[in-house]
This record gives sequence, C-alpha cells and structure tokens, in this order.
Amino acid sequence: MDFLTFFGLKEDPFKLTPDPAYFYPSSSHNEGMLLMDYSIDQKEGFLLIIGDPGTGKTTLLKVFMEKWKDKAEIAIVLTPRLSPQEFLLSVAEDFNISLENKNKNEIIKALRGFVLKQSAENKRVIIIVDEAQNMPAETLEELRLLSNLETDKDKLIQIMLLGQPELETKLQSDSLRQLNQRIVTRVHLQHFNIEETRDYINFRLIKAGKENLKVHSKAVKSVFRYTNGVPRLINMLISRSLMAAFLEESNTILHKHIQHAIKSLNHTDMKLKESSVITPIITGAAALLAISITAFLYISGTENTNINESIDKVQPPTEQTAAAVNIPDPASEHIISDTDEHPLPVQNTSVPDRQTIAVKIANTESSAPLQENHPEEADIEPADENKIYSYTTPYKMVSVNVDIAIIRDKPSANAPKVGWSQKGNQLIVLNESIGSDSIKWYLIPHQGGTHWISAEVVEEIQLNP
Repeated sequence: MDFLTFFGLKEDPFKLTPDPAYFYPSSSHNEGMLLMDYSIDQKEGFLLIIGDPGTGKTTLLKVFMEKWKDKAEIAIVLTPRLSPQEFLLSVAEDFNISLENKNKNEIIKALRGFVLKQSAENKRVIIIVDEAQNMPAETLEELRLLSNLETDKDKLIQIMLLGQPELETKLQSDSLRQLNQRIVTRVHLQHFNIEETRDYINFRLIKAGKENLKVHSKAVKSVFRYTNGVPRLINMLISRSLMAAFLEESNTILHKHIQHAIKSLNHTDMKLKESSVITPIITGAAALLAISITAFLYISGTENTNINESIDKVQPPTEQTAAAVNIPDPASEHIISDTDEHPLPVQNTSVPDRQTIAVKIANTESSAPLQENHPEEADIEPADENKIYSYTTPYKMVSVNVDIAIIRDKPSANAPKVGWSQKGNQLIVLNESIGSDSIKWYLIPHQGGTHWISAEVVEEIQLNP
C-alpha cells in the first residue's frame, strides 16, 4: 500500500509544482488577485507583484491567466535576461505575430497593429514578465517605451512585472525612475500567519480527498516556526512528514514527524534562528523590569499622599467570562490534545455527513459576549484552557459565484463589513445560521478569525465521498 492510499488521498496535496486547483486565497493573496483584476480591467498600464521566493507568485499568476485567457491576449516572458530587441521578438512570437523583418522598428510597428486590432475587439493585451528582477535595466526601459502605445483614452498594453523584493530596489534607481513612477498598482504577497498556515494545510488535504488523516496542533506550530509561513516550504515539510507518519503507520502527523522531516530535508531556509529563542527571554525580562518600576513609582507616590484627602475609589472592572473559539477547518480534527504521545480521541457522531471537531477554548478579556445568532457559540460553558470541547459542524465547502462577495462580522446584511472574497474563491463552512433577515449565512475562516458570508452569493461544492 502506498502512502496516498493509506491516508485516503487521491493525489499528493503538497506537490511543489504550482497548481491553480490548490490555490489557497489567504488575505494577502486574495487582495492581490482583486488588485490584479482591477488593474487589467481599468487598463492602468503597469502592475507590480512582489513576493519572497516560494510565497505563491507563480500560482497566483496561473489562477489569473486562467480567468483572463478568453478575455485577453497574453504573452509571458519566463527568461527575462534578454536585450531590448530579443525581448520584443520574444513577445511578438508569443502573440503569434508574423514578422518579415526582425529589426526593432518593424517589430514595434507589428505590435502596434496587433494591439489596435485587439482593442477594437475589446480584448486586453497583457505582457507578463516573471522573475523581472533579472531583467537588464535597458530592457526594463524598453518596456516603458512600449507602454506608450495608447489611444487618447486608454493604454493599449498592460504590463505585469513579477519579482522578488530586490526588484523594487532596482526600480528605485535613477535610470528607472520614469518607469517606477508609472506603476500605479503594487501587490506585496505576505507570508502566512499561523492560522493561515493551519488552514492552508487543511485546505490542501481536503482538496486531495482527505479521509482519516489528522494533523496535531503541536505539529502545525512546528511547521509555522520552521517555514515562517512560506507556502513552498510548508509543502516540502508536510510532504516529507506524511512519509514519516506513513512509515510508522500513524494517521496523525505528530510533532516528532515534523522533526524527522526537518532532519531529513536539512534545508537552509528551515533553520530556527537564535533570536527565536532569545527574544522571549528578553521580552519577559523587559516586562518584569517594567512591572517593577511601575510598582516602585506607585508605592512612592502613595506614601506622599495626604491620607485626609478625599479620594475617588476606582472600582475594579466587572469580571466577564468570555470564550474565544479557535475553530479548525472542517474534517481537520487536528486539535486533539497538548501531548503527541497521548492524543485524545475525537468523539463520534451518529448524524450522517457530520463530524465532531475538537475545539480548545482559551480565556480572553476582549472577547465579545455570545450572540443568539451565533449557533456555533451557543451553550458553551465557562472557558477552561485545559479542557477539550466538542462541537459538530457540516462537512461543507462553498464557492463564491458573484464578482465580489462581502464578508460580515455577524450573519446579517446590516452587520459591519470585515472583508470581501472574489468570484471562484473556495471557502470552508464551519457552521450555518439563519439571520434576522431570514437569509441563510455561512460561518467561514477569514483573516485568522471567523466571519459570515451570505448563502445567496455562494454555491455549495460537491466533495468527494
């Protein structure tokens, strides 16, 4: 039996090859996709996408190209170390433009005729340069001159530059100042935070047909610490950890499997920095020092106070017992216990197509009171940070079927907006509720928390049994 069959997976969910089907719309990537669509739709001319290696630039690009393939002519340059003439020739060949003479003037003339024809048909013309930080300065300047192909109202060519952070530094040089000034939209892809790291792992497992595979909460924390939330590194680490778990015939990825994978990979980008250990110690010492100074000043001030003076007594704040629910993805069941060696079993449920998720509740002073229209928070007893709570939720995913769907704080059209999601984004449903407007709402993970989206702007996805 191979490891995919053992875990009930139809394919490897953590392949390094960028696959649009496994695109996870984190808050940063989702915002990037919206800005890309807006920039091309509004014909802004230049668009810059910056991200560290492995943060998902190519996957984001593939998703974008899939959306625009019927509405635009797209040329993509993957080898940017080209002279200006070589670059123009590469673009013309990608657009299938026939050239009788391959000198620079003839190439530009042919490109102009091509883009005018596409503009008359209301199609966009997009030139994409990947790894643009490697493009010579004179070729980047040629791009600026090429962008001068325009009508009285619109830019005829939309140019998208993808690169690592050093591309921005390069664009700030005096020789490229004019090009830098023309870039209206800039997208910066961020690393995942720990919640997004957890959701990313679960999202990919579910897409691959996950059945009986679990990921322990301690393992997720280790993955985040070693990868710093970089998707490519997460894929490498989880893929090797799956093999370690398979060899032990364990259907739960544990912290020890992550450690085994780290040693096996011996990757230079997965080394914990010394500062990660020293920083908490320094922070704790600084906090202790601050408390000591505050206490000393308070006591000194108290001794000098006239005891006969009338003093307004400040009443202590009313103690509130509130719970912050850290809800994992449906079907993940990975928050099991705090000890890898003795994981607590997840409770079974007899309700068809439903599962029990173990949810650990932690105390918080800032949590809002429980609302009647939040069924996932109903009837929860006072929080106990050492207790495991269970709660059932439908195993369901939905896809946004409108251009822009508003995400709200509560299940009501009048609730405050907390974000948005674009058409085609796939979302995991944690729970459902009927709002005060008699409309069904879905509770979904969003920016490290949970918020609500109307059932009227999404459609259910049929998952593999």
